Amino acid sequence: MYSFYECHNVYHNGFEITFMQGKYLFITFCVIFLLIAPAAASLNKIAAGSPVFIGEKNVDISSSLDGCRIIAWWQNGTSPSGSPVKNITLFEINSESDNIYHFNFSPEIFTGYTGTWYCDDKQPNFPVLELRNPQISLKVWDLDLDRDVTGMTIPRATNITYRIDTNLYPALNYLNRPNSNPSDGFFTVKLTDPLKRNIPNIYTGSYGLANTLILPFENNPYVTSSPYLWKNGNVWDHAARNIQGDMIYPPGTYSFTLTQNLNNMLESYAEGGEGKTRSSATITFLAPEPLVEPTTSVTVVTTLPEVTISAPAITVTATAIQTSPTVTKKTTYTPLPGWIALLGIGIVGFLAIVRRNR
Repeated sequence: MYSFYECHNVYHNGFEITFMQGKYLFITFCVIFLLIAPAAASLNKIAAGSPVFIGEKNVDISSSLDGCRIIAWWQNGTSPSGSPVKNITLFEINSESDNIYHFNFSPEIFTGYTGTWYCDDKQPNFPVLELRNPQISLKVWDLDLDRDVTGMTIPRATNITYRIDTNLYPALNYLNRPNSNPSDGFFTVKLTDPLKRNIPNIYTGSYGLANTLILPFENNPYVTSSPYLWKNGNVWDHAARNIQGDMIYPPGTYSFTLTQNLNNMLESYAEGGEGKTRSSATITFLAPEPLVEPTTSVTVVTTLPEVTISAPAITVTATAIQTSPTVTKKTTYTPLPGWIALLGIGIVGFLAIVRRNR
């Protein structure tokens, strides 16, 4: 026999387990619902007079009609008077049609007829919807100089982001699409490296640094205004290195590719969708500058042995100075006067007499 307290504990524990299981089942159901919710095409229903785009499929325009069964287009800038340029019958009198809940704005029918479409079978004519050509453009944007650098070669240190210019953002305004929610983004951006590999994450610094973060690449931007800039582009470190010290983002050309698929528009523009359903842009990173090892100048004083240097003898060749040749002059005697000669003879004779007398 179990006591009252034992029975109470068994009942309580069993109830708690059942409750927890039910809680997990409820959470699982909510997750499944959220995953399925985007597939419900919540952007396909438009409010009265709201913008729609050529190429959209399966659009619910019932809220715009107010019983109107014929829509018409007059030349832009003119009032709906006289005969319209083009009109379309949505359903016949006294009949019902599922067409108004799944309407296709086919390019083959609606190209060239952008602007306001009015109700043509009720007076006064009232606007039903505004038809626009879809436009998208993707650029690579230099955040430092605030300029377009698409297709250019830039230093790795340049801060860049991708930029989306489009007229499709009103489709994410709940005033135009009353069933829209934040999971309804229809833009997709893809980034590939020079080897054509997809880049799912970006590094804000090299591996191992204290402030380095690994952030998911924003590949499904929720574009509610134009232009739209990639939020984390400014923290992308193009020179980041991995744990081995190798460059995570090698030099070369990187490609951004943008597509949009609002209500299956990609099917409508299977060919010729550039600028409407798809756009692309490239950027090329320069190779990093080679690292230069710092050098320290060291002055070394060395005492050298005394060296005697013998200079080779210098031979000086004297150049004789030419002079005029020496000329021997002939001596000329002048004859003595006669009286001197006689005096000399007398002296010699006298001396001879004196010597003989001795």
